[in-house]
Amino acid sequence: MKKIVFTGGGTLGHVMPNLYLIDELKSEYECFYIGSNGVEKEKVKKYVAKYYTIPAVKLVRGKVLKNLKLPFVLISSILKAKKILKKIKPDIIFSKGGYVSLPVCIAARLLKIPLIAHESDFSFGLANKIILKICNTMCVNFKNLETKSKKIVYTGPIFSKQFLSDKKNVSKLKLDDNKKTILIVGGSLGSKKINDMIYPILNDLLHDFNIIHIVGKGNLKVKSYENYNVMETSADMVNLYNLADFVIGRSGAGVTAESFYKKLPMILIPLENGSSRGDQLQNANYYVNQGVAKIIREKELTPTLFLKTINNFNLYLNKYQNQYKNIQIINGKDKILEIIKNTIK
Repeated sequence: MKKIVFTGGGTLGHVMPNLYLIDELKSEYECFYIGSNGVEKEKVKKYVAKYYTIPAVKLVRGKVLKNLKLPFVLISSILKAKKILKKIKPDIIFSKGGYVSLPVCIAARLLKIPLIAHESDFSFGLANKIILKICNTMCVNFKNLETKSKKIVYTGPIFSKQFLSDKKNVSKLKLDDNKKTILIVGGSLGSKKINDMIYPILNDLLHDFNIIHIVGKGNLKVKSYENYNVMETSADMVNLYNLADFVIGRSGAGVTAESFYKKLPMILIPLENGSSRGDQLQNANYYVNQGVAKIIREKELTPTLFLKTINNFNLYLNKYQNQYKNIQIINGKDKILEIIKNTIK
């Protein structure tokens, strides 16, 4: 049986697409994973033959002193990744990006192992800028990146088989059939800023809307009541998207691509000012230009503005929903699976 090593981590946006591919490939190939001790470890290890960890330190923007150890950790990580790859002897590496993937990809290059990578955002992150130079193929979510290199293939995002379902299950939720439902999600780690802006206006919102609020692990401060449904995380995101009329959240690649695929209008609050390299604002602007989203800049966000924006957005919800009629939305999973299998041959 041929072997595939997957890598990527830091957030679930870098992890879940790998799991969707592993689910399709594990019957034909032996799958391994190299990641960090972060969010991906518990999520991934039960799906693969073996999970390996390597040291990983993220670049902290604007913090020079914190970044001084980066070169030393990177060298250590490359050496460890190289040792792991020599042991596994994989036929191919698939990288979903994130800082943990870079040393694995460099080690793959040194060992001359074929390397496929995927970029989810509207522009390349630092790791994938480097990986682009050493990979065989770089798959991307956005067509605008296709002209940057002959190695780049526009595939679109990666979704699971389950994500295609349109079934709705309300058994564990309190939803008023006469009200529209808002799904509020700040990404896999939650968003304290969005949570803190929602709580002061929550009772006002509940007059007109059902709320499904994913606050992030460790951020649960208010219990569910009436038509307010709150949870730290959810293993049933497909159902939550199917129940929602629109989404409020950050504009990371995962939430925006999933909302877009489900044809849900979005109110987006991008991470900015050192918390992000600017990719979230770029992502958000793409969906605004498609006519399906509204941006609130974080520096301008107040509870009063938030409530006003939500109510106004709801007034024009049909306009946003109608924009999807002219948009072709693709699932890149099958094309990426084809690229992986053809590279292994």
